[in-house]
Amino acid sequence: MQTGQSAEYQLEARELTIGYPQRTICGPLNLQLSAGNGTGIIGANGSGKSTLIRTILGHLPPVGGEVEFLGLPVDEDSITFRRQVAVQITDGTFFEELTIAEHLELVARGHGVAAWEQKVEEELDFFELTAVAEVLPGELSSGQRRKVLLAATLIRPAQLVLLDEPEQRLDLRIRQKLYDRLALLRQSGTTLLVVTHDPQLLRKSLDSALLLDEDQGVILDAEAGAQWLER
Repeated sequence: MQTGQSAEYQLEARELTIGYPQRTICGPLNLQLSAGNGTGIIGANGSGKSTLIRTILGHLPPVGGEVEFLGLPVDEDSITFRRQVAVQITDGTFFEELTIAEHLELVARGHGVAAWEQKVEEELDFFELTAVAEVLPGELSSGQRRKVLLAATLIRPAQLVLLDEPEQRLDLRIRQKLYDRLALLRQSGTTLLVVTHDPQLLRKSLDSALLLDEDQGVILDAEAGAQWLER
């Protein structure tokens, strides 16, 4: 997947309608994200937040409209696309015979992370997983499993990071660290698209919100989005 020669945005959705052949969920939507932008996707349950993420990733075909990444149509089968986009959108699948540290090593080495041993140690420390580094996934709590998935998403380089409710099952201390981590990613030029119910994540990590409401999408600034979540 090569970059479009005249790409104005890292990610752009134009007149995008999401859902299924027999049922439209939401749209048309328009979204433009440049490098370093961070947008939260917010809305009531069933409004299409996770479906939008899956459509943007190419996991679901759009009912109408189009999505482009770096000026070209999204291609989920492209190796280059997969290398440039880091995703945490489900509760994940683990290799049950690999330890937590080995999971992170696999991701880091697979994506060519320099000094991967140090990076693995840093992720384990950041998510307070060092004590369970040699533990198998089946022995972890649901909160620990969520932290492993986030660590595996953030340990690798990416131009675009998509997260689905990353705040779930995290204690307040880890949430605060994650807010700062995501803000630093944006400062480095990484683009973020995050489904969230957490107003503080919007305020501290992102700069806008896409509100899925009444089958449409409305762009709000981060503070307005946070206030909507607090209603």
